[in-house]
Amino acid sequence: MSTQPARRTGRASDSGGMLSLEAVLVLPVLALLVLGLFQVAAVARDVLILHESARAGARAASTTTGTGAPERAARAAAPELSELRVEVEPRTRRAGDLVTVRVSSVRRIGPVTHRLGARAVAHVEPSVGGWGW
Repeated sequence: MSTQPARRTGRASDSGGMLSLEAVLVLPVLALLVLGLFQVAAVARDVLILHESARAGARAASTTTGTGAPERAARAAAPELSELRVEVEPRTRRAGDLVTVRVSSVRRIGPVTHRLGARAVAHVEPSVGGWGW
């Protein structure tokens, strides 16, 4: 009988080191993917806000005769967007006319700039401009 202790092969400690190396290599890629997902979600949120802003501006344009009310309504619906541009066509409206409100904003993601926009159309209501008879 031998009195020497049993030898270990060392494989258990080698696999633990390999797991650590894989984690070090995978974690930065995973972090970039998560960061990219958050950026895509932020752009999608901005697009939804722009659509709501255009809708609010079109509703205001269809119920008022002034040019400032649609822009104020659109800006109030999108307070998160600092560089909001609002266009109302036509400026003078009569009952039954179609009014179009376009809103746009700029979203920067790192060095890339995205121009986002939305459009809403509404009929001008009869009580606003009369029937034009």
